[in-house]
Amino acid sequence: MLILASAMLILATILPDMPYLVLGLSLVVGASISILVREAIAPSPQVRLTQFTALLLLFISIYGFADLL
Repeated sequence: MLILASAMLILATILPDMPYLVLGLSLVVGASISILVREAIAPSPQVRLTQFTALLLLFISIYGFADLL
């Protein structure tokens, strides 16, 4: 899901069209929340790094949505 989100965000930088950016940011939000839920249910050995990365992506995508408004 993160690969698809990255592809959408790259496509949004190449083609500055609003739907690709919104779709990419919403995929990042969904993937980040999914990662955080998965880590809460069944933690992996690299819990801190995974949670930090998911939270960082979540904050960046929320900032991107706020920037669009």
